[in-house]
Amino acid sequence: MCTLSIERLVIPSASLGRENPLPDLRASQAAPIPLDAQTIAPEDAQYMGHGRANGILPYTILDNYGREKKPRAWKAAILENGALRATFLPELGGRLWSLVDKKTGRELLFRNPVFQPLNLAPRNAWIAGGAEWNPCGTGHTPFAVSPLYAQAVQAEGGAILRMYQYERARQLVYRVEATLSGGWLYVRVKTGSARDRDAAVYGWSNIAVDGGEGVRVLVPADRALRHGHGGALAGIPYPHSNGRDASRPTQIPQPMAFSFDIPQGRRPWIAALGKDGYGLVETSTPELMGRGLFAWGTGALGRRWQEFPADADSAYLEIQCGPARTQPERLPLAVGAGAEWIEAYGPLQADAATVQGEDWAAANRCVEAALDALISPQMLESMRERFRRAESERGAFVHNADGWAHLEQLLGGFDAHGLRFPASRMGSAEREWKALLTTGALPCPDPLASPRGYQVSGAWMALLQKSIGNGNGHWYAWYHLGVMLAYRNRREEARRAFEASLQQAKSPWALRCLAVLDEMAGDAQAAADRMLEAAALRAQRNLAIEALEALVAAGRYEQAEGLAARLPTGIRRLPRVKALRAAARFRPSPAAKRQKFRIGD
Repeated sequence: MCTLSIERLVIPSASLGRENPLPDLRASQAAPIPLDAQTIAPEDAQYMGHGRANGILPYTILDNYGREKKPRAWKAAILENGALRATFLPELGGRLWSLVDKKTGRELLFRNPVFQPLNLAPRNAWIAGGAEWNPCGTGHTPFAVSPLYAQAVQAEGGAILRMYQYERARQLVYRVEATLSGGWLYVRVKTGSARDRDAAVYGWSNIAVDGGEGVRVLVPADRALRHGHGGALAGIPYPHSNGRDASRPTQIPQPMAFSFDIPQGRRPWIAALGKDGYGLVETSTPELMGRGLFAWGTGALGRRWQEFPADADSAYLEIQCGPARTQPERLPLAVGAGAEWIEAYGPLQADAATVQGEDWAAANRCVEAALDALISPQMLESMRERFRRAESERGAFVHNADGWAHLEQLLGGFDAHGLRFPASRMGSAEREWKALLTTGALPCPDPLASPRGYQVSGAWMALLQKSIGNGNGHWYAWYHLGVMLAYRNRREEARRAFEASLQQAKSPWALRCLAVLDEMAGDAQAAADRMLEAAALRAQRNLAIEALEALVAAGRYEQAEGLAARLPTGIRRLPRVKALRAAARFRPSPAAKRQKFRIGD
C-alpha cells in the first residue's frame, strides 16, 4: 500500500532572491531552430513552432539568485511502499527529487546534492536533478522553482499525490498526479485549456540520471533527430553516427539533444542502464510517443554546465519523454479537448553483457523483454482508470501556490477542470488586478515602487483600455498598457503608452521599457540615455545592471564607471556589476578578457 507523508528535506541552497520587476520585452525575438532540409521530412516539422507563446509574460524573470549556499529545509511530499521511496518538492514545480529502489538501496535518478539555480529556463532560474514535468511551454515549465498546489488524496489502492497549477501564458490548467504500486512509480499528466479557445500541448518529462562511465541509454529506435550546439536539427542513424556510439553519453563530445524516431505501434520506453545492466526504465501509454536524450558532452563546456548547478563531481544526462517526436513541436489542442497520459518509472535489471554489447538490436530486445516481464500496457491502462476514479476525491491541501487562477475565476469563463484555487491565496499583485475588475481602475502606486505583477491576455487588456478611456489613465495604467502592447510587438503604440505614463509621473519602469524599445530599434545611444535616467531615479539592482549593459553597449565607458561607483555597496558587489565595471574600465581589450568572475545567473 502506498503512503504519503510530509517531511522537511534539508539541502544546501542558494538564495533564489526576489523576482525581477522588469518585464521581459525582448523574449519575443527568439528564433526558430534551423532544420536540415536534406534529412528532415515535412511531416517531421509539421508542428514545430506551433502555438508558441510570445515571450514569457505575464511571468517575471528570476535572475536575482546567488551562489552562496546555506542549509534550507524544503517541504517534501514522500510516497512510499515496500519497493520504492519517491520524494517530490511541491515548492519547486513538483519536481521528483529522488526515487530510491528500497530493495537495493540505490538511487535511480541523479539526485542533486545542492539547490543552485542557473540560467537555463524561460524565466532564467532552473535547477538540475531529479525529474520534472513540463506540460505547457517549450523547454522548462515557468514553475521550475515556483510552487504548485499539492493535495493528499486517499484513494483505492493507496495515497495519490496531486499537484497542479494554472499556466497563465498559455491559459492552460494542468495536473501531475503520482502514486506507487508494486515496484513502479505511476505518474498521470493531464492538461486542458482554461478558456474557450484552441491551445497547444507540449508535455515533456525530463529525467536526470547518472551520466558517468558505463551508462548506456537504450530506446526502441534506429534513427534520431539530432540538435547539436549551434547546429541544425538533422536526421541521423542511431546509435552509431560519425564514428561514435551516441547511446554511450561519454562518447558525446559537446552538448547534444536527440529525439528518437520510434516506429509507429512500437511500445514507447527509454532506459538508462549502468555497467551492471541495472538502472531506471520509463514507459508510458501510447499518447506519450516521443523519447529523447540530452547530454552535456565530455568537453569543457559540458563539464562546466554540469558542475555549475551541482558540484564538482557531478555527471548527469537527461532522458526525456513527450507527446510529439521532438521538443520544438507542440500539438494542437482543440477547444474543450484535453491531453492525458500515464507514465511508469522503476528499476530494471537486464543482462549486462547484452545491454552493453555492440549488437544494438539484441540490447533493445533484452531490455524490452525485461520490461514486458515487469509491467504490461494493460497495467498502465488499469492505473489510468484508477487515477480517473480518484478525480472526484477533493484531497487535503499539503501545499499552496499563488492566486492568479482564482483571479481568472473572478473574471469569468474559466474552466478549472475540477481543481480548487482558493481565494485566500491572492496576494498583493493579484489584488491590484482584482481592483481593476471590481472598481474599474488599477491602483496608482508610488512611481518608484516596483511593479508587482503583469497581465497580457486580451480580456485584461480590454478592461485596462476601458479604464483609461473612463479617465483612470494614471502612470501605472499607461505603463501596464505599454507592456501589453510591447508583448504584442505593437512597438510604436507601446512607445506612445510609455510616454503617456511618463507624462503622468516619471518612473524608472517606463523609462526602462522605452530604452528596450530603443535598443530593439537599433538606437544604442538613446537606450543608454534612458537607462542612465532610470537608474538615477532608483538604485535597484536590475535597473542598475541593465543601465550598465546599455552604457557599455553604447561605448560610454566613463559614464558606466561613474554609475557603478555611485551604486550602493550591496549592488556594487554583485558579480555581474563587477564584470560590467571591468568591461567599462578595460574596454574591449585582452585585459578585460582575462578578468574572471563567478556570476550567479
